[in-house]
Amino acid sequence: MTTIVALAVIVSALMHASWNALVKAGDDGWLTGAVISGFAATAALIVAVLFVPWPEPHHWPWLIGSGILHAGYFVLLMCAYTYGDLGKVYAIARGTAPLVIVALAGPIVGDTPGWPEVAAILLLVASVFALTFEPGKLATADFKAVILAILTGSMIAAYSLFDAVGIRTIGPEIDYAAITYGSWLMIFTSVPVLAIALTIRRGRIFPYMRTNMIKGAIGGVVAVGSYMLILFAFANASVAAVAALRETGVVFAALIGTFILGERLGARRIPAAILVALGAGALKFAA
Repeated sequence: MTTIVALAVIVSALMHASWNALVKAGDDGWLTGAVISGFAATAALIVAVLFVPWPEPHHWPWLIGSGILHAGYFVLLMCAYTYGDLGKVYAIARGTAPLVIVALAGPIVGDTPGWPEVAAILLLVASVFALTFEPGKLATADFKAVILAILTGSMIAAYSLFDAVGIRTIGPEIDYAAITYGSWLMIFTSVPVLAIALTIRRGRIFPYMRTNMIKGAIGGVVAVGSYMLILFAFANASVAAVAALRETGVVFAALIGTFILGERLGARRIPAAILVALGAGALKFAA
């Protein structure tokens, strides 16, 4: 993994943790997520129509399929947050995804990680869980939240593998492929997400959008930029390594929670955060 790719993934992780923090800080997770999705789709539509080439007919199945998978991830994530703490759900989902990707990247994408890379990924995943869980607390976590978080992680793995193949297929055929791909998947993701939000929060989404316009606009732009960086990384590095390195977002989420949202970091989590950083560094050199 080159330095520029590693930096792109780490910046993406920071951006991802940031828009998740906006969702967490919102009065209603579904409404905040829907507003961010709506603004992300609006920004993406402007970029897709005015600034990048129009996709070819055979590109659309990839773009629509990616949007459907991302929408499924978003719905599962919001359902998991209904039953469990955001920090726990976030860590289970983000920690599950690289394990699934490592197992499936070889047969599906053709990326077979070497043992040094696998060891670095396992260190990173273990550190993510250590950063998040208090001793003895996993057993008391809500069973529904745990199952939904694992399903969310599996959906992250599904769209990561799908997008790795998709961007590598489209990339050589169109200029600014990561921007084009990322823009359209955001547009297609927003359709079912907004439809569900309009159904379950009937009559509330537009007033909420008006009063949270700045938050939604910032979150939308950050969400779009975050995944475009990941698409760039998927096109230039092992999908398993990229997915694992992105888990550094858990450290950023912990820091944002501590210094901005007023959450307690705890002395035990400091060495775990250091382990995440070491795992990320090991992965950069192993991959």
